[in-house]
Amino acid sequence: MKALEYRAAVAVTGLNAADIKTLFGVELSSHLAWAEGTEAIPRAVALGLLLMLATNTNVRQAEILVSDIKAA
Repeated sequence: MKALEYRAAVAVTGLNAADIKTLFGVELSSHLAWAEGTEAIPRAVALGLLLMLATNTNVRQAEILVSDIKAA
């Protein structure tokens, strides 16, 4: 995933920086670096965003799924 695709996926899914931090367990600096293209976007992040887009999963639904994983 390229930076432009990352920014588009984040926009379409309605994610903000706090959501990125919660869902992917990263700091704001990582989100900014991915959006600017100064750091490669991890495959797991790209896959997560693409799956959210393909399944029309919104941020609240994704948070529920992540919270279930953390609790297990």
